[in-house]
Amino acid sequence: MSQDYSTLDGLLGIGADAEGRTFYLRVAAGKMAYDRSGETFDYIQVIRHDTEAPGRPADANDMFETDCLEEIADELRRGVLDWYDELLEFRTPTAEELETIRSATGWTQ
Repeated sequence: MSQDYSTLDGLLGIGADAEGRTFYLRVAAGKMAYDRSGETFDYIQVIRHDTEAPGRPADANDMFETDCLEEIADELRRGVLDWYDELLEFRTPTAEELETIRSATGWTQ
């Protein structure tokens, strides 16, 4: 049974990793279609922006998933995410934090 993951689309989060460095998350979710077959599939993409820290420049990475989406969606709704065996906890940013995120990342949502 297919679930509508588009409700997660545009979700922004802020948190700190195990070393206390701030990160931002942005979620893109919905349906995509294969060019040739036209077959559609659900996806969830999470972009992680690690802020600059002493000795480490800012960096961005992503995960793009088409499998185990219910588990990933469940985690995102609870404010946690298993990021390649690193458990990240995050929350919705405040209005002030949102401006900081937009400035640092260029994300418009």
